[in-house]
Amino acid sequence: MFGFPIKERREAKMNFFMRPSVSDLPINQGICFSNHKNKYEENSKKIQLKLLKNFAPFLKQILEPDEEILYVVKACSPASLFEQIITGWILYYIKRCALIFTNKRILHLPTKINFSPKNSAAQVRYGDIGSFKIDGFGGRVLALMYRSGVKEKFYYIKSKDRKKLKTILPLLVSHGIPSEMKQRHHLCPRCTAPLLKDEFSCPDCRLEFKNAAQALKLSLLFPGGGYFYTGHPVLGIADAVTEAVLLIALVVGLVDGFEGTGPWPAVIMLAIVLLLEKLITIYHARNFVAEYIPVDQDFTPIRRSQSV
Repeated sequence: MFGFPIKERREAKMNFFMRPSVSDLPINQGICFSNHKNKYEENSKKIQLKLLKNFAPFLKQILEPDEEILYVVKACSPASLFEQIITGWILYYIKRCALIFTNKRILHLPTKINFSPKNSAAQVRYGDIGSFKIDGFGGRVLALMYRSGVKEKFYYIKSKDRKKLKTILPLLVSHGIPSEMKQRHHLCPRCTAPLLKDEFSCPDCRLEFKNAAQALKLSLLFPGGGYFYTGHPVLGIADAVTEAVLLIALVVGLVDGFEGTGPWPAVIMLAIVLLLEKLITIYHARNFVAEYIPVDQDFTPIRRSQSV
């Protein structure tokens, strides 16, 4: 990879992840550690530093010159109404993310259940936001309308964070510079280059990401295969058990039906339920790969000063 010996690559990666800490990050403490009334709070400082701790290595990699961290919040990534209906309350856990507001953009970092990094990142340039709304009713959302016409919502933002965002977002959006994308777009976690929609390979460093075709194949061939492939083992186990039970019941129903001892309507119903369960798995898996999760999690980050 890029002509470096294996030993040197390992040492480079080790040094990269050991050096950065929260104290190394360019944090605007006057904004980050204060409440919506611009009053410093020790508790706010602890919360902000705790949230930023896990992302320190990646933020050192991705932050641009003169870019400052203004605030970070916990949230849930955008999800369609259909996805919310078929997923239910579990969506709160499987779509968790951190939103890091800087003086230049919003960094959207999908996370695991414990809010640790997923090696996935997206950004929203303030100039690409046509309008926004911070609503505390129902979903507690940050709703964004991009200049491309696309609308997205980030869910389950705490009341305290919503109040803070109402004080800093208007000025940031009004002075933002638009990008060519005109909406939220993903970045390569290795070299930070913008990724192309539905292209599961970085155009710059060629890092490979989990793709929709493989997610479909594994979802069809193996019970829970799509979930395991996209890094959701708990959902994979639950799906595998459910599918196995339905499949056994269907086989038993078919045997009874051909022997004339079982009702065919029940068999048909089982087949429909099994099909729906499989379609939901495929739908979820395709949505999960849209987060651009690297196939190889053990990659060496490339600093901006390096050439590919």
